[in-house]
Amino acid sequence: MAFQLTISEGKDAGKEFVFDQDSVLIGRTSECDVVLYDPGVSRRHCRILKMGEGYGVEDQKSANGTLINGAAVQKQALTDGDAITLGPVTFLFALAQDDATTGEEDAPQEDGANSTRIVSMDSLRKQRNKKAAASLRPEGADEEELQEIRAESTRMNMRAIRRPTTNPQRAAVPPPDDDAPQALAPRPSGTSAPARRTGSQSSRSVARVSSPRAGTGGGGGLSAADRARIRRETPGLAANLRLFWAEASPKVRAGVMTGGGVVVLALFGLLYWLVLGGDEKVARGEEPVRLTNQPINDSFGLGDGVTWNRPDMKVFEWEFVAATRAVVILHYQAQGISKDEVVVSVNGVDVGKVPPDTLASQERSLELMIPPQQLRKGEPNRIIFDNTRNPPGEDPWRVWNVWVERALLPEQLSTVQLVQMAGESYKKGRKNFETPDIGARNRYEAWKSFREAWLMLEAHPDPKPELYYEAQEGMKNAQQELDRTCSKLLLEVEGYYNQSRFKQAASTLDHMREYFPEYDQPCATRAENKRAEYGL
Repeated sequence: MAFQLTISEGKDAGKEFVFDQDSVLIGRTSECDVVLYDPGVSRRHCRILKMGEGYGVEDQKSANGTLINGAAVQKQALTDGDAITLGPVTFLFALAQDDATTGEEDAPQEDGANSTRIVSMDSLRKQRNKKAAASLRPEGADEEELQEIRAESTRMNMRAIRRPTTNPQRAAVPPPDDDAPQALAPRPSGTSAPARRTGSQSSRSVARVSSPRAGTGGGGGLSAADRARIRRETPGLAANLRLFWAEASPKVRAGVMTGGGVVVLALFGLLYWLVLGGDEKVARGEEPVRLTNQPINDSFGLGDGVTWNRPDMKVFEWEFVAATRAVVILHYQAQGISKDEVVVSVNGVDVGKVPPDTLASQERSLELMIPPQQLRKGEPNRIIFDNTRNPPGEDPWRVWNVWVERALLPEQLSTVQLVQMAGESYKKGRKNFETPDIGARNRYEAWKSFREAWLMLEAHPDPKPELYYEAQEGMKNAQQELDRTCSKLLLEVEGYYNQSRFKQAASTLDHMREYFPEYDQPCATRAENKRAEYGL
């Protein structure tokens, strides 16, 4: 009995695979039956295997796990229609049988024809909400009555939240008008009662004008009635705050508002520092994904100081364009790597391993020549630093200063001419390497001459001459000398800077340009970064 896998989500959506074997391995390595290069898919992600009369899936301790219909599983039987998710890729599982039904006879009727409809969860929720609303509808009520009920409910709510702002008794009695004529009853001559009444009314009017109301913003004292009203409306600490604000002067209010603004800004600054603080933890701009002939200073991997967190793998793309024969060399630096932990693959094929750590891992530069047969001309090539631990775990590791060099090979030269030209470059390299202290550039020139001899003999057909391996060994030894020199000079710069001897630190950085005149050595970039860090 065979089964079929169809990619429903992913860059290869719609692609189908049919298998009639008892076990199918899915992952990133070439040993898998289904090879996926997508980030998030482990080297050996999961296996589909025979289980009884059907099939099941078994996770192979992948980094992101295997999901069946959205739920993580370790081992589970499969049925028709199950969705198997591996990172960003989702497969639909189906048994491939001749008498398998399409399911159209169970599809709902629509416009008199069979059709298959996909109903989203959002539409189901809307239907449930409509049914719940209908269950609260008064029996026999039409749409107009429902609108009136809603309007009346809104009016009742608005009336409920209104609060009186003035004393009803005071509002009912308007203040006396001094200019209005007073109607006085006739009294016997010589009496002074009307005058006394008029004076009393005027005093009461003045008293009303001079007593400020709560909430007017005048900043004066409150009456006992206003204080009692505020305490009734807002019990507890909030009442004291309202009383303080009502009686505060404009200067006090301005001071409180200014202080509050300062506190709010300080809180925002603290939050920003906690979330985004620290230069080493902030990822600036977009994550680099394309390689060029310029080193990428950002680091990739897992642990403190890593710019971009990639515990499982880091994928780069690089387009190979060359009119003649050429070799491609991958340059990088690495740290925190154990033996056989990180593998470099090109277009799904392993081409080398990152060397394990040494005492000089921070300073050393690494190279890997990519086999020409693994490169695709005129289209993007996928270069991956792949952590082989499955799952990767929590051990820190990182790679940085990654770049690609394209070296053209000589054309139309015989094997004799290739050996002769490579021999001249090798002799020049030996001379400079044996006299490293005569000139600052000698170490660099030795490395470059050995390198020219090695690349020259890359065009030599197999078997390679012995000079080919001698040039590789000479280049390796010269590189070690350059790394030691770089570490010594940078340590000297750091010492001067810590002693506040800034001129000497800047002078040493200038002197480093004589040792590393070109940026094909990572120390030239490290020196410029140190200059920017110290502001020299």
